[in-house]
Amino acid sequence: VKSLNSRYFDSKISIPSALSTYELEIDNIAKNKLLRGKVDLTIKISGLNNDLVTFNKKVIKKYIDDLSKITDFERSMLLKSVLSLQNSIEKGQVKISKSKINVIIEKIKNVIDDVVDFRKKEGENIKKDFEKNIHLLKKFSSVIEKNSNSHKERIKEDLENKSKNINIENDYGRFEQELFYYLEKMDINEEIVRLNSHFKFFLEILNNNKIEKGKKLGFICQEIGREINTIGSKCNNSAIQNSVVEMKSSLEKIREQSLNVL
Repeated sequence: VKSLNSRYFDSKISIPSALSTYELEIDNIAKNKLLRGKVDLTIKISGLNNDLVTFNKKVIKKYIDDLSKITDFERSMLLKSVLSLQNSIEKGQVKISKSKINVIIEKIKNVIDDVVDFRKKEGENIKKDFEKNIHLLKKFSSVIEKNSNSHKERIKEDLENKSKNINIENDYGRFEQELFYYLEKMDINEEIVRLNSHFKFFLEILNNNKIEKGKKLGFICQEIGREINTIGSKCNNSAIQNSVVEMKSSLEKIREQSLNVL
């Protein structure tokens, strides 16, 4: 059995003709256990000839008798030519007992179970990678939050100092209003709160017992990406922009791995 990642279940089954009547059953076993993926399943039974070949003696004898009447060739010489004529050779399908079929089906289940076990081990490694990158996202999110607060304070102080050199006494209320509006546009508190909520939800989905969770993880990644992009557009600060780049890098790794999750 070979299995590659795919959004849907797609199987290619190669089996001896003696098992052809069980192809649908074998396909359903693979589908129910593997759920999705591009699956190549090949079954070979050693010592088994796919077809039984029998000579149709009556037809061969009739051919030779008729040909002997119209040619001088010896009967033994005619045999080679006759064997290529229609109905001289018949092919019959090899029959396998029900008990042996049951053994074969059980072996198929065992092999597919091995693939499932391998997937689980691979899944544990992917889970660790997810947790590592979510930890990095949290770390850079905290760095951005701290840098954003100090950045806003510096801008506020700078603008207030500059305002002292400008005569705004007649419209100081308007100045405060504009300052508040400017700082409000830079505020990323809501984005940080939503990011932390997304991180928490991602880990909850990752650790629950449901088998299929890849699509949900992908949707959460989209939401995380939106918040990161918003932060990047709001904050014109080199330290924050550097953290945004790091977050995008970690998120891209999560996105790629989520495609390998059921």
